[in-house]
Order: sequence, then C-alpha cells, then structure tokens
Amino acid sequence: MRRAVAVLLGVALAGAAIWVRSHAPDDYDRRYAPLAVTGHVGTAVTAGRFTVRVESVTVARSISSPQKELLRPEGVFVVVTTAATSRRDPVQISTALLRTKDGREFRGSGKDVTTPAATTLDDVTLSPGLWRRGPFVFEIPPSLLAGATLLMSDRLPDDKKVPEGFPPFGFELTAQANVPLGIGEAAARRMVAAAAERVTVPGARS
Repeated sequence: MRRAVAVLLGVALAGAAIWVRSHAPDDYDRRYAPLAVTGHVGTAVTAGRFTVRVESVTVARSISSPQKELLRPEGVFVVVTTAATSRRDPVQISTALLRTKDGREFRGSGKDVTTPAATTLDDVTLSPGLWRRGPFVFEIPPSLLAGATLLMSDRLPDDKKVPEGFPPFGFELTAQANVPLGIGEAAARRMVAAAAERVTVPGARS
C-alpha cells in the first residue's frame, strides 16, 4: 500500500512540475536567466569578468569584404562599435547577440566581413586593464532595429535543444552585459533611410 501511494505521489509531483513549467514560463526563465547587468550606450558596464562600453551604431546596406567583394545582407547590416577590457584575467566575449524588442535574437553575421588581422571584437582575447575596440556585425530586417539590445557574454552558447536537466542548458547563472541601443521607432526609420551604401568594417584595435 505504501509503495502504491509513493508511486502515485511521484506521478502527481512529476505532473505538477510539467504543469508549472508550461504555465509559468516567465518565472522559470527568470529563475534560470543569465546574471544580467544592464547599461547604456556610452557608459561602462561590468558583468562578471569583463567590462564593455558600446560607443556607436551604424546601419549599412552593404559591406566591403576582405576579398573586395560587396557583401549584401538579407536585411541591413548593423555594426555596433564596442570597447571592452577584462577585470582580472584574460577573457573573451565569446557571444554577442542582438535581441529585438519582440524577443528574437540574432547572432553575428556569418558573412566573411573580416580578416585574421582585422577581427570582430568577439574574436579577441581581452587582457586586464587594456581596452580593445572593435565591431560586432549583425544582419537583421530593417523593421526590427527599433528597440534592439546588445547582449554580451564570455560563455559560448550551447546549441538550442530541449533541456534534459534542471536548469536547462544555455546561459543560466552566467554573467551577461545587456546594453539597449537606445533606438526608437523614428530614429530607426531615419537610420535605415540614411544607411550607408557601403561600409568597410574596421578590425578590433587598442
């Protein structure tokens, strides 16, 4: 009898856990979300082992590649120039994402916009006290520029998959710097309308 009750109780608890996960995703996501620090464009933001400062945002309709080809995006290129340094030991901003106001996330452009000698900032190892400045390059639909936020972490993201444990795989409990780009609807329309026809992406530098 006790064994049967224990089995039934276990089934009930498992069902309750599934119900909670399906009915309270916001609370679940907050509980296991990254340890995010939010800042503003032009100000230093410290998150865990690194400090970043977003300096400027440029929108382009094409980029000159290292091979002198003209690379065109599916939408527009968004080039976010950022300065970064580590706090104590060498570190790399392994992941940069552009999150739109509706929650969609874009990784850096997969197009060949740099050379080994001129890399984007996420390919650079940061040293304590030494600031490096470089670009993050994204491709997004023009309609999603307004309200976008740059997310930076020193952890590589795992592939998207169904969680097998608790908490799920990903960025849970890791440091992350979130910097809203401060682009409203009217400003986004102006930036897209005035987007440069061709931009050469500078490499990361001191």
